[in-house]
Amino acid sequence: MERRALGKTGMEVSVLGFGGAEIGFEKATPETVERLLGSALDAGLNVIDTGECYGSSEELIGQAVSHRRGDFFLFTKCGHASGFDLPDWDLTMLEQSINRSLERLRVDCLDLVQLHTCSEEMLRQGDVIGVLERARAAGKTRFIGYSGDNNAALYAVECGAFDTLQTSINITV
Repeated sequence: MERRALGKTGMEVSVLGFGGAEIGFEKATPETVERLLGSALDAGLNVIDTGECYGSSEELIGQAVSHRRGDFFLFTKCGHASGFDLPDWDLTMLEQSINRSLERLRVDCLDLVQLHTCSEEMLRQGDVIGVLERARAAGKTRFIGYSGDNNAALYAVECGAFDTLQTSINITV
């Protein structure tokens, strides 16, 4: 499978990656996820992308492929309370969310943690970026990124704090 350099990370990632939202939202079985991810990795895919707000996605991925950790890059997103009794974008919640993602995904370090659709205003304040920078300094993630669109995505690029940018794409046939 063709691979390309991802952002400022130096990671050579497959042009196709696995997005974990649907396995969580649709309540896929562990057996289905293990078969699906095993086949994808065997075919050369080396990116698995999920998020803390994608239902049971992180747990399913951790259960299915944590034993193959050297075969893929693992990305997750944070920002939404998703089970915490704190508001979205709360700094304590963000730290707790990253720690919970590590546990759910059964890893000591993520390859990329992204802020998930954070507003431009919140990005400009800098506190949420600081949480990701501290996670990187603590060895919880190798790289940090922004996942979102429009003016917030433009600011994320212009501020220079992030290693990657992930934007939405919709394909209609």
